[in-house]
Amino acid sequence: MDKDFIQQIDEIADLLSPNDLLDDDFLICECFCVSARDIRDFFDETRSVDLVALAEAYGMGQGCQSCLKRNDWVDKIF
Repeated sequence: MDKDFIQQIDEIADLLSPNDLLDDDFLICECFCVSARDIRDFFDETRSVDLVALAEAYGMGQGCQSCLKRNDWVDKIF
């Protein structure tokens, strides 16, 4: 593979930062309609996401469980 091509891919990856925050209205849990804003408000003081606390507070993970299976959103809340 062309070295310039690989370098370009690396540069694009740097531009698409995985730390970009999700919009407030982005639904994390569609079963229980829990948005990124709901989670930010819930953990406002600690600014750290606790999946167990979310399950207890909002029922997350008790429906289809896709919100917990695909938890790449956790790093995009704060």
